[in-house]
Amino acid sequence: MMFGGGMLLGWLLPLILLVLAGMWLFNNAAGNRTETLPGASQKTPEEILKERYARGEISREEFESMRQALRQ
Repeated sequence: MMFGGGMLLGWLLPLILLVLAGMWLFNNAAGNRTETLPGASQKTPEEILKERYARGEISREEFESMRQALRQ
């Protein structure tokens, strides 16, 4: 019995294509989880600044300075 290149490609090539398709699907599914959904509200820079001030990450002076810079 001869084990030729045609027989090897007959089962190896579809297997490789199946693995590559699985990897592509996995990568695309993983990337979609990090994207925001259409219609989802996004925070404005000023809202983020207010949250940082509320958490105590920045002082009142830093908050006012950054807020003025955002409004310019």
